[in-house]
Amino acid sequence: MLTLSPDTVLRPEPDGALMFQRETAETALLDMEGLEALYRLLKGELRDYPAFFVCYLEEKRFIVPGPPDGSSERVEECLELARTTEAPPRSLSAPETIHFAVTGRCDQACEGCFYSARPGSDIEAADAPFSLFERVVAEAGRVKVFQMALGGGEPLLHPRIVDMVRLAREHGIVANITTNGNLLDCEMALALKEAGLGQIQVSLNGASEEANARTRPNFRRAMRALEACREVGLRFGINFLVTRSNVGELKPVVELGRRLGAVSVNILRPKPPTTGGDWLERESLDAEGYRRLKRALPRLSRLAKGTRLTLDASLTFLLTDHPPERLYRAGAWGCTAARRFVTITQDGAVLPCSHVRWSAVGGGDFMRAWWESRVFARFRAQEEGMRGRCRACRYLELCKGCRAVVMAFGGDFEDSDPHCPR
Repeated sequence: MLTLSPDTVLRPEPDGALMFQRETAETALLDMEGLEALYRLLKGELRDYPAFFVCYLEEKRFIVPGPPDGSSERVEECLELARTTEAPPRSLSAPETIHFAVTGRCDQACEGCFYSARPGSDIEAADAPFSLFERVVAEAGRVKVFQMALGGGEPLLHPRIVDMVRLAREHGIVANITTNGNLLDCEMALALKEAGLGQIQVSLNGASEEANARTRPNFRRAMRALEACREVGLRFGINFLVTRSNVGELKPVVELGRRLGAVSVNILRPKPPTTGGDWLERESLDAEGYRRLKRALPRLSRLAKGTRLTLDASLTFLLTDHPPERLYRAGAWGCTAARRFVTITQDGAVLPCSHVRWSAVGGGDFMRAWWESRVFARFRAQEEGMRGRCRACRYLELCKGCRAVVMAFGGDFEDSDPHCPR
């Protein structure tokens, strides 16, 4: 017999359900046919469904061998709720993930940082009140948000970061952290692991001190952080911000991540920085640069082996060698601002995107923003208003480019992405 894994969360969505595996951080969106097949499978009645469906659920550990434990009843209840669950247009019934900025403070200055203030600056320098985090987590638990990405600023500067991770777990939410690694020693890594942290991403833009120094100043401390994670068994990955200065370092960083046992190397796209100047224009890859990166991805994926190579949602245009239907089945949504996630700043402003700082709702009230915000509605209507080459692209609904980059390069919100390799 098969049963749902204890780490599988099932959430009804309009005409289907969203599944999340807390241990592996895998997500799957099922339509009614898939949900009914899952119900029959857990009842022991599935005989004629394609084997790949069962193999996929087992491979991602959504289902595991075990005696009957009420899992089929959970799926049956979800089937009923899916028929009446509602959601805003082109979005889920509630966020899948919340990006929560726990602080605006940072202990280093990186020229291309999209969010935090420079050390010593008073701009956005406050820590998020723990009471704000408590309210957000309680509501997130109620509507079955799956994950919270804790960032900033540098999140490990917040004096209660471990308490935040623990509180999220108590509400059934997996917390993840993105850090520069400066404060991530073995003691902190162990405390985060014991509090229930899902994964920590350490920012690293080169496999040597010289290469990393082109965009980040802390190679040795970042490497110590990765070693600390490995030593205590904390699940970790690497965030690589791909720029003109370091694109040649992507292969060495992938190799480094594989050797260290990183779960993933996540390739990020440069976004408008808070520091001003011409950094974004100097360092962003153009369309030809992204074409070269696109051609290199299959080789890099083979090189990564057990380490997953993942892409920033704004780089979905790098996946267009595959047909749209296949990408959709694999979970590609492109820009998911106001559709699958929200951002909450340390002062409680609710944003559809970390990089477009428009907000009409405060106090961390993300569900009110989800249903009532005109800003959110504008992000969900991108397909209707898109202008230029993106308008006629068959990948439009699965990509949409990046609104923050479009506007930073002089376009309007609805204009086409200037760097698309297609």
